[in-house]
Amino acid sequence: MIQKGDPVLEIFLEETAERLDSIESGLLHLENCGGECGPETINSIFRDAHSVKAGSNLLKLTNIEDLAHKLENVLEMIRKKQIVPSEIIVTACLESVDKLRELIENIENSESISTRLHKHMLAMAVQKTLEEE
Repeated sequence: MIQKGDPVLEIFLEETAERLDSIESGLLHLENCGGECGPETINSIFRDAHSVKAGSNLLKLTNIEDLAHKLENVLEMIRKKQIVPSEIIVTACLESVDKLRELIENIENSESISTRLHKHMLAMAVQKTLEEE
């Protein structure tokens, strides 16, 4: 695994922190405008999540990649209009963003930090939203 101080890892951490901030602000905007947001909002959020997933894959940060992938899947469902960005969906996504932040801030131990709860929250939010539609 790449060690802290490695220039590639440092760039990843910096860019990922910026992308997580962007995802968070995008999700908050999405929650406020609901289904009335233009496609550029969700597309931008989706691209940021995809970049986090792709970067973590390149660096073999499997725990970060897995959670980012689950988040990306939910955003893809919103993008394809399979689910609406309900409060429960946005909350689960925001919680996952917070967890991803925790993982990058503690990169040396990121593989041993459990993300099971956050992946479960995303899955349950999708299930609940689909049941209500």
